[in-house]
Amino acid sequence: MALRRDKTTNNVKGYLIAGMMVIAAGVPLFATGLGSAQTPTSRTFPETNKTVKGKFLQYWDTHGGLPQQGFPISEEIREISPTDGKTYTVQYFERAVFELHPENAGTQYEVLLSLLGRFEYQKRYPNGALRQEANTTAGSVLYPQTGKRLGGRFKQYWEQNGGLAQQGYPISDEFTEISALNNKPYRVQYFERAVFEYHPENKAPYDVLLSQLGTFRYRETYQIPTAVPTPLGGVPTPVTTGTPPVPTPVPSRAP
Repeated sequence: MALRRDKTTNNVKGYLIAGMMVIAAGVPLFATGLGSAQTPTSRTFPETNKTVKGKFLQYWDTHGGLPQQGFPISEEIREISPTDGKTYTVQYFERAVFELHPENAGTQYEVLLSLLGRFEYQKRYPNGALRQEANTTAGSVLYPQTGKRLGGRFKQYWEQNGGLAQQGYPISDEFTEISALNNKPYRVQYFERAVFEYHPENKAPYDVLLSQLGTFRYRETYQIPTAVPTPLGGVPTPVTTGTPPVPTPVPSRAP
């Protein structure tokens, strides 16, 4: 399967804009063409033909929906966490991976997000990204937990879209990176759970978009073939992968 700008990628900006307009208008997403209402605790998204239910659906609806999480790209599966080595029920979305933590039942931590930003940063930049520039504009903040600064438009977006719980701490300063989706350079900053991309060609609030870390992680974890983006002035390298393993499905459970 080549990494192509198909329906879930080609139209991402359109879906983002539509989703944000719907949220701003106070209309539930399942009342639009972005998702079909099934039951109050289950919703199938025709864009990817995946179903979200129970606690995961509740979290999706109350934590940014489409703009922050993206469409579901898997059903619920059982997976060993690379963070603590324990097995959890998870579901992949374009921009996130939801983990169900029954040990936290009844608290706001029953659903947690995988540290996708950290995983991607460590994979791509094991020695740290080069040519980082700390944002020292007025109002910027230094986080002692990671030693990185957050400021300007990225800080505004972070504060308006879930902050620490949704995005995590910054784990890099700002730098320029070639996008894996369109091979164009963008100003980015890595966080524990996300990567912010600055798109000056878009008007606010769509001038900051989130990388599709869930999509990248899903394809990598289950060995789904992807095309390598063409380096600037270079030639793409073919990728050969084996047959994708079949994830272990999660038995039906009461929402």
